Amino acid sequence: MKKPVLFSILFLLFSCSNVGRLGTASSNPTGTKELDLSYSGLTKVPPEIGTMVNLEKLVLFKNKIDSLPSFIGNLLKLQELSMQSNRLIYVAPEIGELQNVHKVNFRFNQLESLPEGIAGLQSIVELDLRNNLLEKLPDDLGNLENLEYLYLNDNHLKKLPSSIGNFKKLRLLHIGRNHIEGPLPAEIGKLTSLIELDVSGCCSDNNLPLSMAELRNLEILYISSYQILPYGIGSGNPRMKVIVK
Repeated sequence: MKKPVLFSILFLLFSCSNVGRLGTASSNPTGTKELDLSYSGLTKVPPEIGTMVNLEKLVLFKNKIDSLPSFIGNLLKLQELSMQSNRLIYVAPEIGELQNVHKVNFRFNQLESLPEGIAGLQSIVELDLRNNLLEKLPDDLGNLENLEYLYLNDNHLKKLPSSIGNFKKLRLLHIGRNHIEGPLPAEIGKLTSLIELDVSGCCSDNNLPLSMAELRNLEILYISSYQILPYGIGSGNPRMKVIVK
């Protein structure tokens, strides 16, 4: 049997299995805590999911979904939402109702903007927005005071909000390969909990902010060969490594 045929059969079997999983969950919506509908060929989020009020983990990886509807706000106990590798162009502002969500993965989609409501995710620890079409971020994104991991690389960002300096718990920030006009904001130097930072190919200014010298806990810094490090960065921290991409 040729490999493409075998793959098609396996994909069909996996999709059918997931459809059956949705049916089982729909028959007991309040008893469902986890639901994985990856590789199901979905073009929209099934409306039945909006009734699963005790859902804690929802995985919709590798489908063809283009929008996250308003009923996502019903899932008040949701802790993890993964919609990587879909066709998302719209996220309903009701996502901000998810006060218990810790992890959101929107990697590899087609988002050009984020809803203002996303700043309501007060418990979020990890936000993955890599490989989208984002040109800007909400001004109040810095309200996510518990955020520790933020992936913004491989987008079309033209600026970063000054509120980025509010991420006091942020340990990892990736903003490489964007289109930021001018220098990075000086507020980046306020991220004193940072351990890993990727600024490679992120902006038109060759000089990285002098304030980055305040990042005393930084251990890994990714830069491009043309970028100029500020004086004093890494001083007093023998563990820090600068990696040129």
